Amino acid sequence: MTSSAKLAAIRSRHFGLEALPETLLVPGRGAAGENAEMSIDGARLDDLAFAIRAIEGDYNAIADKLFALRRLYSLARQAGALGVDDVLDAVATARGGSR
Repeated sequence: MTSSAKLAAIRSRHFGLEALPETLLVPGRGAAGENAEMSIDGARLDDLAFAIRAIEGDYNAIADKLFALRRLYSLARQAGALGVDDVLDAVATARGGSR
């Protein structure tokens, strides 16, 4: 069975693996410690673990931004801002700023 056939079979047989990538970005695996893109075919378990850690770092940064934007939106609405109002002005001039 070819690697692409194995990957297709795994994607179809296991719930939640439809988005399984064909390649991984593995930090420190390339020449001179650079990130290396490698096929998931032949990847070792450690390669997968390092790729996961790198993606988790990106995910956490995005999640932090999403939380902050939602919080800012909520604070602006609580301050009475409407859709056309300046968000930072609304929050900065609101009374009783809660942290």
